[in-house]
Amino acid sequence: MNNTGAAAPEEMQWALAEASKEALAVAPGWFRTWATAEDKWSAVNVRAATQVIVNHSREDGRHPNSWTVRAVFGTHAVELRVGPYDSKDQAILVAHAVLSVAYNGTT
Repeated sequence: MNNTGAAAPEEMQWALAEASKEALAVAPGWFRTWATAEDKWSAVNVRAATQVIVNHSREDGRHPNSWTVRAVFGTHAVELRVGPYDSKDQAILVAHAVLSVAYNGTT
């Protein structure tokens, strides 16, 4: 991101490409996810999420010191299959792009 906090056009294009490669063509809003031991989901509809968040991954140990994008469904968070990213700014850009792809249907 540039110093004004706004994403440059090339940064937004990169983020949209990141989000689009994990979007499923079956219907708008569906994205691939990483399944965990207790989770058997391999895709979720982001449109049904209560939140899309950026999470510092050192909290769960899978990607130490990286940032991931997750969709939250009530009390259950699911990691989207984008990233992990080295910076919070990158992950935030991709989170915005995921929502753009989900609601605009652009893949």
